[in-house]
Amino acid sequence: MEQQEKLEVLEGSDRRLIWVPARRTLKHTLFTVPEQLSNRKRTSALELKISAWSPFHNTRFSAIWSGNVASVFAWDQDALSERISEHGYLPSECEIVPEAFIRAPERDSVRLVACDAGVEAQVWDGGFLRACRWWSTVPKAKEWALFARSTNSTVNTIIPDLSEPEWLELPWHVQEAGASMINRALKNERILVGLAMILLAPCIYYTAQWLTYSTLDIGINREIVAIETNSRTVRADRSSALSSLERAEDLIALNRYPHQLEILSRAHSLLQGHPVTISNWDYDDGSLEFGLESKRDMDARVFISDFERDPLFTSVSSGTRGERLVLRMNVLDTLEAKK
Repeated sequence: MEQQEKLEVLEGSDRRLIWVPARRTLKHTLFTVPEQLSNRKRTSALELKISAWSPFHNTRFSAIWSGNVASVFAWDQDALSERISEHGYLPSECEIVPEAFIRAPERDSVRLVACDAGVEAQVWDGGFLRACRWWSTVPKAKEWALFARSTNSTVNTIIPDLSEPEWLELPWHVQEAGASMINRALKNERILVGLAMILLAPCIYYTAQWLTYSTLDIGINREIVAIETNSRTVRADRSSALSSLERAEDLIALNRYPHQLEILSRAHSLLQGHPVTISNWDYDDGSLEFGLESKRDMDARVFISDFERDPLFTSVSSGTRGERLVLRMNVLDTLEAKK
């Protein structure tokens, strides 16, 4: 685990190197892809959505699926590889698993988990991680209420007690982007033994045939035909992937929410006529928080009323931080804003 500055070898994991990154270095969100996509195209569509959303130059991710909805943890692979190397390990030999995917999941509940240098709120729906958020300390009532409102679910406003779910021997239902299935298999001794047996069986068979019937050429020709057949399949898949590129690019545009520049422009137009400046801006899909500063007194009710009347914003609330007025609100998706 990264917070302990070492890697733990989990019992029963075939001595695989599993690196659990610090929760504060991860970003979490949900993505929805069209239901009619096949598994391969569904994964490709998810990767395209993540590449458009992620702020990292080199993004890797882990995801679990519920139908056509993916719960995704993403991280900066370059920064993570550097931290792994600093501890004397090879990044290529480590399997990256978010903490939530290697600790016992819930079925239907909301829990507050003690994790790396802080706590993480988790919303579980039918065994699916619907939402989560990390804090360095146990959140205050206002912070918890904001999290509950941002989940768009019936999350209790009472902060639950800290829990420490059981650590599992193996990650559960994890799909890791950018990781070769062959590389992951080579880290598992059981799989290596199985692969060795599979590879040795044809050699023994063809050797016996050569010794008995002197028909080694037949076996070689069969291998050549198999290689040619596999090559044609790969080339066909590549052509199919290129022909589907335009459709995949269209999937990137399926983001439910308006572009952040549009949201900023709308907020700026609502603030015109008020002698205020925006001091900070924090936006995550569907959730907006920003601060206002002014040399004059600011009446929060005026700003709440203006933003509530705009069809793009809802659930507007306010707070203060020092001399700043902080406005918090939800941003409606494109379809809801047009209703």
